[in-house]
Amino acid sequence: MMFRLLLLGLFLGPGACTCMKSDEELMQEVMREQERQDQALPEENRPIELTVVGLNYTDLSIYSFSVGGIGGATIAVSSPITGGGGGVCCLRWYPGAQLPIPVKVKWTRDNKRFCEKEALITGPEPLRPRHLGVHFFPDGHIELKLTEEYPAPLLRLERFSETQRKQSDNVVLDEQVARCKDGYL
Repeated sequence: MMFRLLLLGLFLGPGACTCMKSDEELMQEVMREQERQDQALPEENRPIELTVVGLNYTDLSIYSFSVGGIGGATIAVSSPITGGGGGVCCLRWYPGAQLPIPVKVKWTRDNKRFCEKEALITGPEPLRPRHLGVHFFPDGHIELKLTEEYPAPLLRLERFSETQRKQSDNVVLDEQVARCKDGYL
């Protein structure tokens, strides 16, 4: 049997069977096709890469988050001088896109319980967008803002440490405002 398969492979030649592509090969094909389509667009409509930056005004740190499937880093509790997070590359953005745009935001505070909710990327779109600020507010709502410069904090709040706003009695409203469950959503 193995001999017959070997002969079939020699007869058809290398690469004749495309039914055994790996996930990585399939993803590369999709990316090449997307790139081809993007190159066909007028220069001003071609996508750009935005850095995703998390800013956390809640009482507890966020272990990780994602926006539209693009993963973000840990976001410490904000302070009067910082929003608490760092930037992660890259979210594909098409300049001039019709706003607002709904996207799924997912996050976890402990890497055990995960939450998800829809938020809107709102305008106005800056002339040269380079960042998407993901702002987690104390009341549980999330704002997504396009900016040219690194996003500045929208709230200036004191904190006890990088992981908690107060020494005790910290409150987060994840369960009240989002769909949450144990394990990844």
